[in-house]
Amino acid sequence: MMTRGKLVILLCLFALLTLFSVLSIYYTHQIPTQEVKTTYLCTYTHTGNYDYTAQLRSNLIYNVSELKPGQGTLYLEITEYIATTFTYTFQTDQTANITLRYNITTSLESPTWRKNLNTVPQTTQNYTETTSAQFSHSYTVDVASIENLKNSLDSETGVYTPNYNVTIQPQILTTAQTDAGPINEFFNPTLTLVFQQGTPEGDYISTTNLQNTRPSAITQTTITNLAWATNQQYASYAFTATSLAALAITSYAFTRTQPPTKPAKPLEEIIAPYQEVIAESTGEPTYEGRTATITMKSLEDLIKVADWIGKP
Repeated sequence: MMTRGKLVILLCLFALLTLFSVLSIYYTHQIPTQEVKTTYLCTYTHTGNYDYTAQLRSNLIYNVSELKPGQGTLYLEITEYIATTFTYTFQTDQTANITLRYNITTSLESPTWRKNLNTVPQTTQNYTETTSAQFSHSYTVDVASIENLKNSLDSETGVYTPNYNVTIQPQILTTAQTDAGPINEFFNPTLTLVFQQGTPEGDYISTTNLQNTRPSAITQTTITNLAWATNQQYASYAFTATSLAALAITSYAFTRTQPPTKPAKPLEEIIAPYQEVIAESTGEPTYEGRTATITMKSLEDLIKVADWIGKP
């Protein structure tokens, strides 16, 4: 027969095991059940770089006639024109048949208006069994002509534009057929020449996005189910179910072994040891002023009270 002390020990043990099993379920569900592996089948890169040569008027600040990127600020007063060159290169690590389709739009823009300056119509170039393809485009920005056109547009629209841009925007579609699969992507690197006037740094032309590179790849993704992780989850379920069942059975056995509650003793048994000193009255006391009158049930009860208070 299982004693209550042993059942208490088992209850504590199974309660701890149940807590541990619940924690094991949480832990096993943090482990990935699948392994995702990405394999690079073909890597390739889009590169669109801009270069320029700024022709300068006679000046004291640089004392040179030309500036290249990074050699100095292009101040409006001393800059005659900017000869830009855009070079696009597509490079892949596999031999492929490559097709380049592109058009290039050059425009003068302000927050109010936009004027097209030059357009290269859509051009197609094909390359067979190669790992790279390339084309170049040159455009010269005549600063005086740009300022005259800007002033004319301001006059026609009735606005004054202190800051305006010349943007060169290629639209390039590159397609390539490789052993790893097809490539079909757009690449749009835009050069912005910002004409800024009335700034603390003076009136000058700034450039943005001279270097543009976008790597990419054709990949293959493999998903592998991890049987050992799934088995751990199933084992945690079985562990939890077993510990809960054991806890429930032990709790039931514990409640069945509780000692029976003793019935309350009748009033007669409680007062029997004091019967000789108990006197019984016929009712509750009555009061007249500070005097209380108690009527006893019998002469024997009255004698008991008289003896107790010392007034026989």
